[in-house]
Order: sequence, then structure tokens, then C-alpha cells
Amino acid sequence: MEIADQLIEGIGESCDLLMLFGSYHHRAAFADGASYIRHSIDARVTLGTTAEAVLGGDQELDGGAGLTAIALNLGDAKLRTWTTTPEDPFRLQQPAMMRERLGFDDEFRVGILLADPFSCPVPRLVPALSGCGDGRPVPLVGGVASGSTQPGMNVLVLDDQATSLGGIGVSISGDIDVDFVVSQGCRPIGKPLVVTKAKDNLMLELGSRPAFEVLQELGQGLSEHEKHLLRSGLLVGSVINEYKPRFGRGDFLIRNVLGFDQRTKGIAVADRARVGQTIQFHVRDKETAAEDLQLLLDAQQLSTPPFGGLLFTCNGRGERLFGEPNHDISMIHDRLGNMPVAGFFAAGELGPIGDGSFLHGHTASLALFRGR
Repeated sequence: MEIADQLIEGIGESCDLLMLFGSYHHRAAFADGASYIRHSIDARVTLGTTAEAVLGGDQELDGGAGLTAIALNLGDAKLRTWTTTPEDPFRLQQPAMMRERLGFDDEFRVGILLADPFSCPVPRLVPALSGCGDGRPVPLVGGVASGSTQPGMNVLVLDDQATSLGGIGVSISGDIDVDFVVSQGCRPIGKPLVVTKAKDNLMLELGSRPAFEVLQELGQGLSEHEKHLLRSGLLVGSVINEYKPRFGRGDFLIRNVLGFDQRTKGIAVADRARVGQTIQFHVRDKETAAEDLQLLLDAQQLSTPPFGGLLFTCNGRGERLFGEPNHDISMIHDRLGNMPVAGFFAAGELGPIGDGSFLHGHTASLALFRGR
């Protein structure tokens, strides 16, 4: 295959980690293609998934058919693969067992997780993995397969095994540096508010007032531009670190607003609402998204150039958000040089913020590999 020849030409006839991503158009042949490429380049570990769309090189094949791959040699780094399935899941209440299964140690750099949304409890799994480090951060990146709207149709590949269930992953430890860029494409509106009454995923009161009334008042005070952005959907950000004296860019975990409860005047969100948490409403905004990614990449220019990157981006970004092709990947190459990058448009992106790793939406999550 052409991809195998390109990888061998670029890196030689062996590699430590091979990552493969194929659009849903290639679902039927994805496992066979992955096996061919894996053995052609003698990959020690292979990880891959099907998706709505993929990206690689200098292109984001947003909405089109494509197959992309990246082969990485990681020096003396240690790799350990793992799976989570309905029959053999991670025991979320047993952090010591989770650490053992991950191969978590003092030199742990990153865990890469690819998961099927229908058979893997990603919203519960990610915080459990992130918090299993016995007081130490457990950095996670990856994405939720987006190639199908029904169970059993996504394809996950780990080495020579293919499945449509659960999640697959690899842990990387040892003599390598992995840095992260997590850019959320949202703009805050209004001011931070405190949840004073909540039930399950309903915010019932904000600042001791009915939540929906607070939101109505906020809407009346928006500028015309903000009202225009609001028509594309409302989001809510919850503060990650409540101990900070003020909140700004990167301090909020963004979730969708699902609807409104007329009886209780509550606001339903795609997360558990809790009393005492600080929230702020957000809207999607391409200017803020571009500026945020640019600033985060500018900061990465202060370090040595990376030799490769993995990009997991929201399937609502790309041309749908920016109105132009190849926006994020072009900016990455412009700031960090023409290193190889591969990834896919996900139905949820994993990435670290602060001391925790989270499942995100509306986000570009980039892992950068650097030698020591």
C-alpha cells in the first residue's frame, strides 16, 4: 500500500508505535489494511480506529474518505498495551488495579485511549483513570470513535486484533517527553455564577435564583454579535480549579446545554450538576478558537521542536467552525514546523488540563512528542 511505502521511506523498516485512522468509508477493509501496514513496517505496537473523518500531513479530510497513519520511534521509552471491554472492564473503584493494568509508574508520560462510545463508559472511565495515580497526574489523550451512529459499526485495532467493542490503549513511559495542547473553541458570555441548587444533571438555581431566569436575563444583555453566536447553541463551562482567585482561558471544562425544565426553571447540562461549583455560559466562536490555539502553540515554540504529534479534534471543528479547510493542522505546522501529525475528528476528545485529564467536546487536543 502507498501509506506503508511512505512510512518506510520516512522512518525506515521498523517503528515503536504505529497509529492508524480511517474514515468510515474504509470500515470493511480497515483491519486488513492495518495488519498489512503493521507488518510492512514491523511496528512494535499498533493502535487505530475508524472515524467520521481523519487528518494527517497537511490536510484535514473533513467529510471526505481518507486513511492516515503516523509511525514513531520512541527511543528507550517503554510501551504497554491494554484494553477495556464489557466482559473485562477496568474496575473503576480499584485504583491500585487500574495503575497495574496501565503500567503506571514514576516515569509514566501518557496513556493513549481510543474508545467506542456505545460499549465503553468513557465519561466515567476517564475521570477514574485520571484519578488513579495515587496523588500523581495520569495524563491521557485520545478520542471517541465517531465513524458510526449505531453500535457495532466502529472498528478498533490493537496490533493484530480488531474489535467493535470497548476501548484500546497504550501507555508510554520512560526516556521521552510528551507535552499537551488542549484548545477549547468557546467564548465566555456573562460572568461566573455559583450553582446553589442542583439535582442530577439539572442546575436549578444560580446565585440563589432560578437558573432559567438568570439565563434569560443574561440573554437580554448580550451584544448582537453574541446573540448571533448563541443561535448556534449554548454551552456551559464548569471551573476546574475552584481555588484560583480568578478564572480565564483554559479554566473551564465545557459541556453542552441539553435543554430546559419549564416546571423547575432548571437548565439540563451534559454532566452532573453540583451545588457550590462555579460555572459560566459559553458560545462557540471561531475567532476565540483560532486565538486560543495560536497562543497555546506560541508557548510550545519555547521548547525544543517536537518530532511528531497526535491531534484529536472535535467533529464540530474543521470547516464547520472555521469555514476554511485545514485550519488547525495548518496552524500547528506554521508554529511548530513540518513535523508529522495524524489524528481524527472525534465524538469526544481526551486531554489534560491542570493536574487532571478530561473528556472534552468542541476541543482540539494535541500530544507532542519530544526527545530528551
